[in-house]
Amino acid sequence: MFEENPSSTSLTGLTHPEESQEANTVVSHVLGVQENIGHVPAENSDSFPSSSDLAANPASLQHHLVNLKTMMSRQKAEYESKIASLEQRNRALQFEIKEMHSKLGQQRKWYSLVEMKMRNAERAKEDAERRNEMLQKEMEEFFDTFGEINKWK
Repeated sequence: MFEENPSSTSLTGLTHPEESQEANTVVSHVLGVQENIGHVPAENSDSFPSSSDLAANPASLQHHLVNLKTMMSRQKAEYESKIASLEQRNRALQFEIKEMHSKLGQQRKWYSLVEMKMRNAERAKEDAERRNEMLQKEMEEFFDTFGEINKWK
């Protein structure tokens, strides 16, 4: 995730004056960027030496470099931890979504079954009503016919 800057690798072995000058330039640039964006980590704000101190003391420069690498390692570990946590939460949510889809499918099946039973009950009711009407008419016809027969007797 984090790549080591070629300029920072030259800071570890300060044996040539050109390297020292390059290291001072890099550190001045880093400090200038941090001042411009207002980013000086709170926990290490006292450990950042001025660029004149760094030019005068290569050990301070190496100490600063170690601090920066430590900060980067800590940030990397924090980010990886957050990523792992988010991935785990994502898996849990995906599992929950699958369960909900399954339950939704079951609910849809149950709903369609209930609809079908209601339609069947409506049809049975309509059929029963038609049969009752037919029986009623047949009974009326029967009594009309039976009544006419009794009149003749």
